[in-house]
This record gives sequence, C-alpha cells and structure tokens, in this order.
Amino acid sequence: EGKSNWPTIASPVICGDLAIVAVGRDDRPGQGHVQAIRLDGTGDVTGTHRVWKRDDVGVFVCSPALYKERVYLLRPRGEIVCLDPATGNTIWTGSLPRTNASFYASPVIANGILYAAREDGVVFAVRVQDKFELLSENPMGERIIASPAVANDLLLLRGDEHLFCVEAGKP
Repeated sequence: EGKSNWPTIASPVICGDLAIVAVGRDDRPGQGHVQAIRLDGTGDVTGTHRVWKRDDVGVFVCSPALYKERVYLLRPRGEIVCLDPATGNTIWTGSLPRTNASFYASPVIANGILYAAREDGVVFAVRVQDKFELLSENPMGERIIASPAVANDLLLLRGDEHLFCVEAGKP
C-alpha cells in the first residue's frame, strides 16, 4: 500500500477461512495495522479478498494469538486487544502493568489463560475470552524475549540464562 520499509514481523494467524495479518510498527503512533484476508483466492487478491482492516490498532513484534474464535493482540506496551476475527471489531481491551520494558515475545494461550512474557522477565497470566482478568505477575529474574511454549500441562519459558518449566497447578 505504498509504505516502503514497513516491517511485517508478526506471523499471521489462521481463523477459519481468514488470515489475520498484522503489519507496521504499533510502537509508533498511526503505524500499526491489522487486517483479515480470505484464503480462497489465487493470484493478486489485494482488492478482492480483504474482509476488514484496522488502522487504529496493531502489534509490532508479537504475533496475534487465537483462542476459541477470537484473536488477541499484545501491543508493545502491554495492552491486550480482543478482536472478533469475522468483523475486526474490538470485543474488549485490557492493560498489563506498565514499565519501560516492551513485549517482544508472542503470547500463548492454554486453557483460557494468556501467558505474556515482558522483556524485563516478568511473565503475566491473564484469563481471556469474555473479559480481561489479570491473574498473576511473575518476575523470572532475567530477560525474556522468546515466546512461551505450552506442552501438556507445562509452560516453558526461555530466559537469557535459563530454561524455566512451570507445571500447571504447582506453585
């Protein structure tokens, strides 16, 4: 769309027959965008397959997360935006505690809990779906820029020096 050097860092997510694609730099005013593109086309579908586009919200590095037919955007300073993937409309927004540190790791959602690791090593757990509910704030003691991973009932977090494994239901 005529925007040279606009980064596409975040990976798209697929929701049904739509790709939800975030482009630009949401850490700069007016430069973050998110859109939905139908997947059933061939060739150049620029003018025919865009379902919706938002110029007022986006991400920078973090890929969107998908859970139960909703898309979650983690913005660079910790705002979480829940979108309806069919319309692009905001369902709700919430904000994680703010510091000078940004979010570079993509969030992951397991059992209705969104896990978000901030660059300064604080990992947040947020209940999502119908509303934003901050459950915990967990300082890991070292920088984290890698995305959390979920395996069975385990949450894996890679810091600068350690690999942390947190088991569900364990303190």
